[in-house]
Amino acid sequence: MLSRRRILLGMVSVVLAAVALLVIDQVRQASAWASIDDEPPLEVQQVAAPTDSWFALKAVMAAVPEEHRDRIGKALREKDVPTDRRAWTLVADQLKALSPLIGAAPIVSPTRKLGSEDSRVSLLPIIMLAKAQLLRGWEQYDGGDILAAVEDMLRVDRFGQQLIDGSQSQFMGMVGYSVQDMAIEALQEVLFVTHEPSIHTLVAEGLALQTPQDGQFRKALNRECAHIEELLVDPFKTADMALQDEWRAKGLPGTLFDQDATVAQHRKWCRAANNWLALAPLQRRQPPAYLPQGLSEVLTYNVIGVQYLKIVSQERFLSHVEEDLLEGELRREVLRLLTAARRYGFAHSGDLPARAEQLVPKYLKSVPLDPFTRAALKIESDAIKASRGERVWITLPAAPNQP
Repeated sequence: MLSRRRILLGMVSVVLAAVALLVIDQVRQASAWASIDDEPPLEVQQVAAPTDSWFALKAVMAAVPEEHRDRIGKALREKDVPTDRRAWTLVADQLKALSPLIGAAPIVSPTRKLGSEDSRVSLLPIIMLAKAQLLRGWEQYDGGDILAAVEDMLRVDRFGQQLIDGSQSQFMGMVGYSVQDMAIEALQEVLFVTHEPSIHTLVAEGLALQTPQDGQFRKALNRECAHIEELLVDPFKTADMALQDEWRAKGLPGTLFDQDATVAQHRKWCRAANNWLALAPLQRRQPPAYLPQGLSEVLTYNVIGVQYLKIVSQERFLSHVEEDLLEGELRREVLRLLTAARRYGFAHSGDLPARAEQLVPKYLKSVPLDPFTRAALKIESDAIKASRGERVWITLPAAPNQP
């Protein structure tokens, strides 16, 4: 009888100890979450209404025949003169409709909300149209009209700048940067074989006018953070039916949901992400983690909050996108330095400057910086090579009367 009592007492002790450990674990995890009292609401710029030019662009995008995307994409190869230059005619009507929008009224996009109708508007036709415009430029080049070719390519760069300037979502901004990146590659290829100072001057002036403004991506991030907070506060009211079904399929309706802690953690991440983006790349480490560190795999505190944050997380998107943006900025800065150095060479009997500082202030307002290191780009010679470093290799193209 005594041994039974001891066994029973032991079992009760084990159960109580296990319960105590679970309670302690839950308390520990609860303390890892941010407090709503310590995380005030995010400060977000006022959202602008989409402009008429956005709706005009949306109509153009809707008219783009998607079946031509592969052919146009293959025609514009990355590092060579395209072979299928006439592929642009497949979307000639859409390019004609797009033309009045480029450089005209601002294209202010709607904000991007999870689950909203505007979020599902495909922006991929913009990429196709930009490629088609570049192909038209290459056709002009093939016909001997280098000026018209460069003007077409600069128009693509200008269009990308419009998309960035009017972007109220990260995705729209990324499309704008991608469009500009394609234009920079095409311009560099043309300038590599063009011995005409006026063409280089035209490109240099265009690049100076269409440089992306710092902080645009962070502004879009803050806007989207504010809309995500709306979902976390009242997900089933704000989201459309498709997103509600997705959440229900994950078994989210339940009990363990600390709404204040979830919203506070989201605000904490958004502020940390903004600060992380503002750092020089060499000062960054891993981007901030969306979820609190040290959450258990079993009996996680705030189970529903964890699932909500996993759905809306922008953690992976953040580091990947910022890397791409910096690569594009580096190509632009390299092209600015390369173009200025060649203009110097044309004016000095083919002699290239030994140092980038020699180009200031006549050919450049200031020496371009490497966005990865924040160091001034330096000049060497014999070849063109853009990389993550401080040096850029340049050479002059052969003049028509030279071998």
